[in-house]
Amino acid sequence: MDQAKKERLQKKGWAVGDVDEFLDLNPAEMAIVKMEIALGTAIKASPSKAG
Repeated sequence: MDQAKKERLQKKGWAVGDVDEFLDLNPAEMAIVKMEIALGTAIKASPSKAG
């Protein structure tokens, strides 16, 4: 997000931050979240074997 948009949202009362701040995750928990996202992306990108 660019700085101007961030400042505009904050002036309107929105809280702007990262998911780890919002969910109060430690670095190990954030690594698990990133791994799950990467796994989901890889599964979606893989060719389907069903048929």
